[in-house]
Amino acid sequence: MEYSNNPLRVFVSSAVLARKALFAWLRPSMWLMQLFTMSLFQIAFFAYVAMNVQNPQAGVTYVVIGNALQSISYVAIFAVCNITGEEKQQGTLQGILVSPGNRFSIFVGRAMFQIANGLATVTIAFVYAAFVFGVDFSHADFLALGTVILVTTFAMTGFGLMLSSLGLYLRTSMIIANIFLFIGLLVCGVNFPISFLPSWLQPVSYAIPMTYATDAARMAVSGSGIFAIGGLLIAESVVGVAVMLVGYGMFKYFERVSRSKGTMDRY
Repeated sequence: MEYSNNPLRVFVSSAVLARKALFAWLRPSMWLMQLFTMSLFQIAFFAYVAMNVQNPQAGVTYVVIGNALQSISYVAIFAVCNITGEEKQQGTLQGILVSPGNRFSIFVGRAMFQIANGLATVTIAFVYAAFVFGVDFSHADFLALGTVILVTTFAMTGFGLMLSSLGLYLRTSMIIANIFLFIGLLVCGVNFPISFLPSWLQPVSYAIPMTYATDAARMAVSGSGIFAIGGLLIAESVVGVAVMLVGYGMFKYFERVSRSKGTMDRY
């Protein structure tokens, strides 16, 4: 009981077990293949579209940087969003929810390996941006760019946890993950500026952390320092914390609803 009432110990054990559980069924070679190919094909697709469109406001460099950073979303949204779905499928969700362990520590701990995974994914994506797609990093401020990557990984993981709460009520949260992944490509300034969107849709963009991140990453690559992009990083951090807190509130709400409607066992 003393162990389960310590949020920090619950958090650490949850993070360690999440990594062990992943590689209990997923071979490291398969994970590495995904790590090195996923961002490459995404960037290549949109880079070739940009080459053919030839829009001066959304050139190849603009699109490549946006998609390199957005590759975090595949980890932060898909993998993190599926946490509750995996527990449901394996029949362990009920045991977790009746335990005295802190809910926030358990599910945020489960997401910690995906933060490391996201950092690795986006780092490889920026290597591709430089050496495959010819993005000029000669003027880049790497401290600022590294800070953008770190903040974005945490913020988007919080966004994934918010979506994960829907998995308590729905059969699976992966449909929601798919929807929001492609919404992010559309409204977060990944492939074209936010100003291209209808005015009524633009506020939606600024409710997603990735919107601030793409602008900050492009500024860092062009040479802007950490203080020049500080406003964007602060805004992204505030939105990231907000969605995590909203996600925790949603988790508690859907936990109550799933108990009353009997959807916790439905998969």
